[in-house]
Amino acid sequence: MKQILRLSVVLCALLLESAAVQAQTQFLDAYFNILPVADKAKYTREVAVSQDSSYKVVVRYITGEVMMTGAFADQKLQVQNGDFTYYYANGNLESQGRYKSGLKVGTWKRWSFDGSKKPDRYYPDENFKAKTRSTNPAKFPGGMSALQKLITDSLKYPAEAKERGLEGTVYVTFTVDATGEVSRPEVSEGVHYLLNEEAVRFVSAMPTWTPASKNGSPIDSSFIMPITFNLGNRSSQNIQKDKPSSTKN
Repeated sequence: MKQILRLSVVLCALLLESAAVQAQTQFLDAYFNILPVADKAKYTREVAVSQDSSYKVVVRYITGEVMMTGAFADQKLQVQNGDFTYYYANGNLESQGRYKSGLKVGTWKRWSFDGSKKPDRYYPDENFKAKTRSTNPAKFPGGMSALQKLITDSLKYPAEAKERGLEGTVYVTFTVDATGEVSRPEVSEGVHYLLNEEAVRFVSAMPTWTPASKNGSPIDSSFIMPITFNLGNRSSQNIQKDKPSSTKN
């Protein structure tokens, strides 16, 4: 009996050690690049290998709130496979649906930053064949001049921010998904929560873009937009396009 107990204790220890090896926490910058230390991290990512050899992932804002949960088929975390849920920084749901081999499939539910419901998106469950070998970036309808005009006309300077004399540039990262919808707007560099929230609200309300494409198929692409709040002469800087995301849609 003692021998059996000793074997059980050893087995439990080995299982715990194995689980510890499989689970890890990573620090990420605004573009989800892994950082060696937490000093400049915008997110943390918890990765654990499940029994089916998939990689279960939870991404959190550096403040601790959940930003994303999902599973990947590969160790490099480039091929989403399974149910995914995304959240805004205020805790509201952003989108929810399923990936299959890196592509969105079925019905995806979507919400605005304020929690109001957006129309569902449906993605057919099929394999898209490559038509070309070119990569085309996402485009805002009407071009950058139209986007600049939208910022000038639609960005609202919060009344309390004006009263308190708050100014500065808020940098918002976001994704233009394979349907052209703007998703996952997040502040990568903020000024004050009043200005940060308005910048995210504006970005989340932008109209549909022409999505980026690679090998003839639409893909997600990442952007960063600097939005400047200036009490003397309110303006916004030009949008700066970041490299396309490795995440395919």
